[in-house]
Amino acid sequence: MPQLTAAAVFQIGLLISALPVQYFLSRWSGSDSTQRIQASRRLINNWNRFRRSYLNLQAWKDWLMEWNLKERSIQFEDLPDESPAVEVFRLKENDDYFTDSTEPRSPRPLSVNYRVGQVFTHKQDRYYGVIVGWDERAKAPEEWLNERYSSDMQNLRNTPHYKVLIHSDDGRNSETAYIPESEMVIVTGVQVYHPLLIYYFSMFDGDQYIMMPWLLQVYPHD
Repeated sequence: MPQLTAAAVFQIGLLISALPVQYFLSRWSGSDSTQRIQASRRLINNWNRFRRSYLNLQAWKDWLMEWNLKERSIQFEDLPDESPAVEVFRLKENDDYFTDSTEPRSPRPLSVNYRVGQVFTHKQDRYYGVIVGWDERAKAPEEWLNERYSSDMQNLRNTPHYKVLIHSDDGRNSETAYIPESEMVIVTGVQVYHPLLIYYFSMFDGDQYIMMPWLLQVYPHD
């Protein structure tokens, strides 16, 4: 008796499934070639939508992040001074890296020229983004700073750094960055699309974004 390999089993399965699939397509799509072509296109479009929504790792990351913030919003909605984003900050390592400290930035340092809610474009990479936090000087793990700045750029560590949400055309990419002021150019009249925007800002006034009350408590002079 011949031995069945995995490849042979797969081929047999395809042959067995071919007939019911063909029957399904003929019943669902109609008998003439034009109807079958249109039905095939619908199937392909449905598959592409399914793949982008359920087989895309970034889509799942975005969904999990939004779900986490929404759950925390429900848990703390009765507390007047709480915010889901504040709670996310507190769950971290309490090392205040990347603007994650919730201590009010008051008084505002004269060296910090940009404000939370302002939109900018990156000088080198040309992407748009919006500022959601700042540090008077870079606050990040030492290994991150050494990797980010070469020996001739170490002076940038002592300049203002900003946490930003990076614009994406479809508004689904949740990419963020922590960059020095020298790489930014402020622009007005440009809106940014990002899935976490609604947790930081209440509206766009045509020039910049207006902070949510919890964020205004952290940056009272912006």
